[in-house]
Amino acid sequence: MEILAKRKNSQYVSKRSDAWQKVINWSYAEVFITGYRRDQFGWLTSVLDGSGNLRPSGIIEHGPGPKEKSAFYGVSKGIVIREDKNFVYLEPRIRAEVRMRNWTKSGLLRDPVFTRFIV
Repeated sequence: MEILAKRKNSQYVSKRSDAWQKVINWSYAEVFITGYRRDQFGWLTSVLDGSGNLRPSGIIEHGPGPKEKSAFYGVSKGIVIREDKNFVYLEPRIRAEVRMRNWTKSGLLRDPVFTRFIV
């Protein structure tokens, strides 16, 4: 969700202005990292549905720093379950918190950003 804030006495202008600011109300979710892309950075995520089953929820493309990436790839080597041309799939053992704008109608994370691993 986004909130629009403006200075009380400002006039509307049809371009960006310091008097009008868009504020994003971030939501947070816990996800399992269930794989990663081979060709460019991207961690595949899944969440538990109402029945306790995992369902795909999107791809994290932003947020982790070099230390987090190094830790992830070190651990992921031991939990690979299969690979294909584009992805490496992992056992759902690595949990993370992501910040997102909201959920899409199809149940995916909208603009997920990695915030931290959940130990």
